[in-house]
Formats: sequence, structure tokens, C-alpha cells
Amino acid sequence: MKIRYYVNAMMSLEGQHSKVLCDPWITFDAESNSGLFNFPETNLSREQIASIHPDFIYITHTHADHFDPITLDLFPKDTPIIVSYYENNFTERNVRKLGFSDVRVSDPTKGLSLNASDHCWIEPSARVPALDSIGVFKIDGQVAVNANDNAFDAAQCSSLRNRYGPFDLACVPFSYQGPYPAFYENLDPHEKKIEALNKKARNFSVLVDFSTALDAKFVFPFAAGAIYGGNKASLHPFYGVGTVEEAVQHLRSHGITNYFLLSEGCSFDLTTGQTDGEYLPRSHETEKPYIDKISTKLGPFDETGLFYINHSERIDLTKLLKKARLRQQEWQTRTQTTSQSVYYLDVGEPQIYRLCLADVSVEKIFESNIKEEKFEIFRLPYSLMIGLLTGHYNWSNVKTQHMTFYRQPNKLDAELHELMSYLQI
Repeated sequence: MKIRYYVNAMMSLEGQHSKVLCDPWITFDAESNSGLFNFPETNLSREQIASIHPDFIYITHTHADHFDPITLDLFPKDTPIIVSYYENNFTERNVRKLGFSDVRVSDPTKGLSLNASDHCWIEPSARVPALDSIGVFKIDGQVAVNANDNAFDAAQCSSLRNRYGPFDLACVPFSYQGPYPAFYENLDPHEKKIEALNKKARNFSVLVDFSTALDAKFVFPFAAGAIYGGNKASLHPFYGVGTVEEAVQHLRSHGITNYFLLSEGCSFDLTTGQTDGEYLPRSHETEKPYIDKISTKLGPFDETGLFYINHSERIDLTKLLKKARLRQQEWQTRTQTTSQSVYYLDVGEPQIYRLCLADVSVEKIFESNIKEEKFEIFRLPYSLMIGLLTGHYNWSNVKTQHMTFYRQPNKLDAELHELMSYLQI
């Protein structure tokens, strides 16, 4: 079996009988509908991607850098798509909406057959079981695990190894994207820098944890290959995403040396241990011209954007938010969430909307009149708020690209953030 790498979490596992393409996502010609761009820049064309001709496509989850309708549209609609089982299979539904006719949900016990005697087992992430998945592939008798950007869970890694190991290859994340700390307004630049360094160190520790727990013959550190457009591009020093070279230094410091690195289009043969293609280090420093170009990109919700709603056409959102809050409350009951968190929605108007997980009330106040000692403000374009309320967009897919945040105290409220995906009418 060979692994061929492209960008971010996009890679293929190739054997004599089966070729599985994982998470295809290319922002061709530095254009993006989602506000998220490949990093580093790729020069791949649509024709090159279409020529991959995968036997199967594995979609790990529906974040914009893993599930991209534009890239997926380059493949025949009868291409088998592999997804995990979920209690609420949002991934399967979204793949089918794109017109793919052969969507295969992995059986919790038996997994799925590929071509010939090849096989795979896909299951939800133990830490985020409603959203992400982790996949194990047995191709040409060799076994690879694709952790994409899963959060580390020691018990799940141990279980996977016991059921399907030993592993020949572990594809594991060396870092993670996300809005914190870069887009949190309660932090000044010095605080963001400190938090970004802390985040980077935590991410590298997770890489070590994955590598140790999966105990594969070879380790491939990957993912974190994205950058945000517009003015968020210039905030990359605060992303908390280090380079893969820094990450493998961390591996070496823990005695882990069985890793390999791949650049776009390069491959690694698990049988021979040989790499085809030259690895070229690329970082935010080497890619400054590309970052400068990305920073000029306007989003669909900006004033000249396709989905911008003029101030003269805006309405009071109180009634819509009350309906959406009732639906969010239903999911609180389903998930047995007991949080009573207060949150505010700032859509660029003089007053902001106050909501609370303890009730279904919605009111408008001036930000200067906030009285709570604990709260979070989500600042987002008015038209994006309309899209979220009507289900045109999913909260977890757009929050990092198009929103900024303010929280007091500076502590993650995970339950609140998870429930924001259900604020819909």
C-alpha cells in the first residue's frame, strides 16, 4: 500500500485493488466559497484532481476543509462514498444531497468491504461522536488508521489497536485549527501570543499521544493545512498552529523517529519505506505572498458579497430567535445539558440580542448594559445569522471563518458551543 498526500487532510491510500481518497478539498486558483483556503497554496488543477479516479471516497466529517462540494463535484456521482455511522447521520445526508448515489455507512461491527479482500472500519470519534470519525483501512494486507483531526482519546486508540492492529501506518494530526485564540477579542495581542504558544504545545503533545497509543510501524503527521481569508489571514501568528518541522522535533524529543513527511503529490510506500517525491518545507513565512493575496479576499457576507443584506432590508430578529431558541432547548433536553449560560448575538446593529440556556427569552440590549459576570458574545454578519437560523449554514462550519468572539471569563464553554449548532427555526 502507498499513501499519497495532497493538502490538509486530503490523501489517498492506494493498493493493488483499492484506491481510497480521503477528504478531497482544493481551493482552486485561490478561490473559496467557504472563506477557508488551502495552506500552503496548491497548484493543482481540476483536471488533475478528476484524474485521481478513486475507487472510494472517505468523508471523515462535514467541516469545510474535509467536505467540499466543489471538489467532490469533480468525481462521478456513482463513486462509492464511505461515511461513519452516527446517531444523527448529518454526513450521510449531506453527501446524498450532492447527488452521490452510492453512499455506504460503515457497519459498527463488520465495517465495509472494499475491492478484493480489502476492508475498512469507520466509527465516530470518541470525543466528538456527533461530528467526526476515525477510519481504519486494510489494503494489500497492510493496516492504516486515519485520525484526520480527531481529538485524542486513549481508550479509543487502544480499542482500535486491539481490534484491527497492529498498524502499519498512523496518519495523525500535528495541529488543529479553530477560532481560539486568534479571533477572541477579550485577549490583547500579548495574551493571544501566549495562548497561541500554549495551544501549539498542547497540539504537539496530542501528536505524541496519538503516535504512542496507536503504536504503528510508520507515523505520518498531517492536517492543519488551512488558512482563513480576509483580515483573518493576517492573524496567523495567533492561530496556534505550528509547522510540521516543529512537530517532528517534538516527536524526536520523545524518542519517536518512525515518521515521514510528504509534500503535495508525494507518496510513501509502506512495503519499501521509500518516498517518491521531494519534501519541501513551507510555512507562513515562506508563503507570505500567498497570505497577502488571501487577505484581500472578500467573503459572501461582506458589503459587496453575494449574500450581503443591506441595512435598509433588515428586520428585527427577536421573533425568529425565539423560535430558534425553542429548537435549541429541545436539543438541550436530548443531550441532557444542564448549562444555564448566557450568550449574546451581535449582528452589527446598535443593540445585541441576549439569550440564555435557562429559558427561552430573547431581548435586545446595548452591549454596555451587560450585567452578567459570565457570558459569551458571538459577532457575525446579519446575513450569516439569517442563514444559520434557516439551516442554510451549519454553525461549526462557519464560525471560525466569519465570526469573532468575546467571552468572560476566558474559559471555554463547550456545552454552549455545541448547542449553537441547533439554534435554528
